[in-house]
Amino acid sequence: MRSVSVVIPVFNRAHSIRAAVDSALAQACDFPVQVIVVDDGSSDGLGPVLSHYGNRILLICHPRNLGAAAARNTGVAHATGDLVAFLDSDDTWLPDKLACQAAAMTDNGWRASCTAFHLDRADGSRIVAPPLETGTLGVGDIAWGCFVSPGSTLMFERALFSEIGALNTTLGRLEDWDWLLRYTRRYPLGFLQQPLARVLASIHRNAQPVLAAVDVMRATHAPMLSREQRRYFMAALDFECAAALFRAGRYLPAGVAMLKSVIRARADHRGLAVVLHNRRKSSAAAF
Repeated sequence: MRSVSVVIPVFNRAHSIRAAVDSALAQACDFPVQVIVVDDGSSDGLGPVLSHYGNRILLICHPRNLGAAAARNTGVAHATGDLVAFLDSDDTWLPDKLACQAAAMTDNGWRASCTAFHLDRADGSRIVAPPLETGTLGVGDIAWGCFVSPGSTLMFERALFSEIGALNTTLGRLEDWDWLLRYTRRYPLGFLQQPLARVLASIHRNAQPVLAAVDVMRATHAPMLSREQRRYFMAALDFECAAALFRAGRYLPAGVAMLKSVIRARADHRGLAVVLHNRRKSSAAAF
């Protein structure tokens, strides 16, 4: 029988963490589930909120904020399940998420997988993303970015952390994309079309962590990709820069980065296609 360890990193989200933890504890499955919450140096009274759960969760506290990658790594280090599932502290799961995803992994021989998800947008609309069929994704797909929301949909064999390596704690952002690129250079990533998580769209207005991470990602992964994959990857990095700069209100450099991205990918820009899909579905849902 398989077992799953759920890792929930949290930093100053006392207002939202209970919904995430409750959704993990309410999973309808016939295998053991360990729920690990890693408090990454919170200062908003998180402790009393989590004390409500008693021994139903394993609570680990960092003495100071080390970042999401370090918090997830700590959770994996304390995991006992043969599978590990990540859940962000402001997201939730549908009750059959773990059972459906674990079964799909067993049936298809996937070592890691993600699922579709309901994306809750700031305008109150909800859409299903990404627009993909059930199957596998390779490094050429992941070169376009982290569109599968691995922070709340990724499930993987715990042993992979020894083989692929842990999340890169030097990256302030994009650490999940970095891990998926390392993973898909060796194995296919399973994808389940069924939306099994609810993800809250979040906006980060500080562009610098993204820009710094892009430089590291470019130096680390571009040399390892084929010529076509590298072109798509560079277009995706430009796209990340454009989005980060736009959110920070730096519209002119954002426009330049977006133009570079489109020129690199021309008509075959999957990253832009996903964003346009999300916006079209969001607009339709608003009516």
